[in-house]
Amino acid sequence: MAQRSYVIFMLGTAGSGKTVLTRTLYDWFNEKHLDVATLNLDAGVRRLPYNPDIDVRDLVNIDNLTEKLDLGPNGAMIASMDLIATKIDEIKAEIDYIGPEYLLVDTPGQIELFAYRSSGRLVSSVISDESQPTSVFLIDPSLAMRPEGFSSILLLSISVAFQLSLPQIVAISKDDIIEKEQMENLENWIESPDSLVADIQSVGQTSLSQQLGLSIMEILEQFKTTGDLIPISANTGHNIDTLIGQMERDWGERDDFYE
Repeated sequence: MAQRSYVIFMLGTAGSGKTVLTRTLYDWFNEKHLDVATLNLDAGVRRLPYNPDIDVRDLVNIDNLTEKLDLGPNGAMIASMDLIATKIDEIKAEIDYIGPEYLLVDTPGQIELFAYRSSGRLVSSVISDESQPTSVFLIDPSLAMRPEGFSSILLLSISVAFQLSLPQIVAISKDDIIEKEQMENLENWIESPDSLVADIQSVGQTSLSQQLGLSIMEILEQFKTTGDLIPISANTGHNIDTLIGQMERDWGERDDFYE
């Protein structure tokens, strides 16, 4: 019987900490002596804090694309994602050759390139085929300090999960740099969605904005999004065990994590 494999996609807006979390999770799995590999899907990244086992930059040269097609930075990134999709069979063959039990997938910085284009959805579906996938959606706290920003980024996480059809864990990244008062606000919104509704109503927005915010909250409540957020720090390792524990629950019991 073939070994069951697990794929973890790192998702989130640019600067949310996907690449650093990839490195931290890779180190965590290695320390547990588990079979893990990394896949970098960002053709435009210049430096990585880890050495990827599979790297799309070996297949797609974004500088060549920029020059050959006379594209700007954004156009080159779009073209690179579409080109990656045409090479997905090569990427999948390399994954199968390595055959890791756990595959960490570091996605492009711009979430829209991966989640909202057909090429990104194709890539994610092929990579996760015949495996048990999950995704970690990272919330950059700098985008979530205001109640309307917090509810909007949660709505984005639901939209991304819908687009990619992937199970999703939502985490607040960089909790080591969040000021105490800001962290208390976030924790209060997580634990008590009613407080988030009250704060949306009290920020002095127009009635239309308030109504939109409340409609977003109804969607979040329906999908039970607010109660399961995990504050983490990929730099200090805070709550990484908790994040792994959530993956374990999603996958079923994995006693080998803690042997």
